[in-house]
Amino acid sequence: MGERSFAVRFKVEQENIQTEMHTQNISPQEAVGLLEMAKSQILENLAQGRKEVFSSVKKSEQE
Repeated sequence: MGERSFAVRFKVEQENIQTEMHTQNISPQEAVGLLEMAKSQILENLAQGRKEVFSSVKKSEQE
């Protein structure tokens, strides 16, 4: 099937929020599931009192 990816970007400027989503070989049902997983991780980190809710990885480190 090849590479599969799902990316969501939120751009927040003052009172405006823009959302971009890019999918590659991901069904809408899978996208919803991935968003639910991300939500669960965020809520878990908040419950544990972590300041850094999101973690990032440089693309070169993933390969």
